[in-house]
Amino acid sequence: MHPAIGLLIYVVIAVHIALPLGTWLLLSGRRNDATRLWFISISVYSLSICAIALRPLISDYHLNIVAWSGACASWLLMIETLRRELNKTPWHWPYMATCVTAWASLMFWLRESGSAPTTGVLTYSIVFVCLNLTLSYFVWQLRRRFQSRSLMLVQVAFAIHAMAYLNRLYQYAMSGNVEYLNVFSFSWVSNLVTLSSILAMILICFGYWGFSLEKSIAETKHAQKGQLQAQSESDAMRALVKERDQLLMLNARVSALSSLSSFSAMLVHDISQPLQALELGLFSLQSQAVPSSEMPQLPNQIEELMVLSGKASDMVSSLRRLMIRGQDQMDDVDLRKAIEAVYPILQGEARQRSIALDLSIQLDTQTMVQANEVMLQRIVFNLVANAMDALASGRPPPGTLAHIEMALFQETRKGQAWVVLQIQDNGPGMPDELRQQLTGPVVSHKAQGSGLGLLLTQSMLRLWGGHTVVDNLPAQQGTGACVQLWLLPAQTGLQADT
Repeated sequence: MHPAIGLLIYVVIAVHIALPLGTWLLLSGRRNDATRLWFISISVYSLSICAIALRPLISDYHLNIVAWSGACASWLLMIETLRRELNKTPWHWPYMATCVTAWASLMFWLRESGSAPTTGVLTYSIVFVCLNLTLSYFVWQLRRRFQSRSLMLVQVAFAIHAMAYLNRLYQYAMSGNVEYLNVFSFSWVSNLVTLSSILAMILICFGYWGFSLEKSIAETKHAQKGQLQAQSESDAMRALVKERDQLLMLNARVSALSSLSSFSAMLVHDISQPLQALELGLFSLQSQAVPSSEMPQLPNQIEELMVLSGKASDMVSSLRRLMIRGQDQMDDVDLRKAIEAVYPILQGEARQRSIALDLSIQLDTQTMVQANEVMLQRIVFNLVANAMDALASGRPPPGTLAHIEMALFQETRKGQAWVVLQIQDNGPGMPDELRQQLTGPVVSHKAQGSGLGLLLTQSMLRLWGGHTVVDNLPAQQGTGACVQLWLLPAQTGLQADT
């Protein structure tokens, strides 16, 4: 055997042993049914080429029957791999075995007839051109689905392989030279077939590995995106469940308050009787009191107590009417008189807590707003009580006295006239978590608070056509919280844009 032939055999065998091993290693971590089938096809083809390379050392039977049948089977396995990558219906293995058996039978008949070196090689070349074109078509379909440069490398490899066999057929048809059909003749045609086969297999192995890597990365990104989306949806669902639980809690609390309505009616009735008795007693005491040098202020104190008792009786009567008519009943309310009626009670409570309470009125006489007087007074009681509790829990900065300022004034915004009731303190201000929860269903910053104060305030103001503004004071104005109730003037009704 010529040394050149031996060298060619060693090179071909070395390359086709390295290709399956390299393919198996490169596909590590990305092995599935398709990649394993591709590895099997590469291995079968490499064994077939090695059998052809050993032609001087083996019989023609192994060359023509086993080697050519294995090469055809390997290309069919590649087609099945690409079909699975395209999610097509897999072939049934008996059909593929039938095709390989028919091909092996044809090769056996050509060998027995002595036509294997000519007709056999020509048939082998034609079949491989058709298989390469079929594989190129499937790769083109796969490239339309996956934008991969590696698939372009595979498609180029199949084109190189097919062109080498087409060139062999063309050169034989034009010259009739049988040497072009023998790979061991070392003609330029046979050398081109050998080199193109080796180059094509190298490109096919690396191209499919690159495609598998790109596909794996794309699937990982898709999975991560799906995981992030699932996490986002899970967070949204948890938020909805939390809001639902808060609404259920609110509903339970409101239901509990509503169930006390009958008890509240009896309580109002029971309070009104002692107040009437107190008023009668104070009137009798006033008629019997005689000024003396020891108690010169007694008549004035009795008069002040009678005024406060009368206001308490008025509030109880208003509360009774509210329970009968409903809290959504609105009237034309004189805001100045409504606030002045409760201001002495609030001032007395503030004086006991050592808190300065001031009232600033910048309204025209008899400024009327659309509201419910009793509910409005209850809201003011609640807001001032909250301010007092805040000042008790966190005192103002050193050198300043605890102070609450109530102000009534008028504002115009976007062409709409408003009457504003503002309650401002110089306490520590509202916590950030409370300010963030103001849009939620339940808001409370007290340890034992029901969470209904600001909620009811906001709801009632919206019912009256107004709104609330709750925030902390700007840093340049010091510390403290500010609550504003924006009320519509009575003459505008509820037709204005709120």
